[in-house]
Amino acid sequence: MTNAEGRTDTLARITVRLDGPAEYRGTEIIGDLRVIAETLYYPFKFVGFWDGQTGNHLCPQTQAGQSCPHPPGDAGRAAYASTVEERMTGELEVHFPHADLSIFLG
Repeated sequence: MTNAEGRTDTLARITVRLDGPAEYRGTEIIGDLRVIAETLYYPFKFVGFWDGQTGNHLCPQTQAGQSCPHPPGDAGRAAYASTVEERMTGELEVHFPHADLSIFLG
């Protein structure tokens, strides 16, 4: 896959679906989903997250005192995935559709 800058993305995306009766919904707590992702894909470790419901994420730019270049929505998620790959040594995105949350591992 080629991104907007013409660079080939190597970040793999895996979707983990929790299907079952509607009265039993899987956790949406980021800490729980982090543990699940790290357990499934050991020895990878957490490097970031993207909350699709709110646009919240672990942004290295804001941590460095800069403005965040990742707006809420799909475009922001794609930009954040590139940031994770380039600046945060991310290699794997584990997406949980029931929570609209992605955990990035590296």
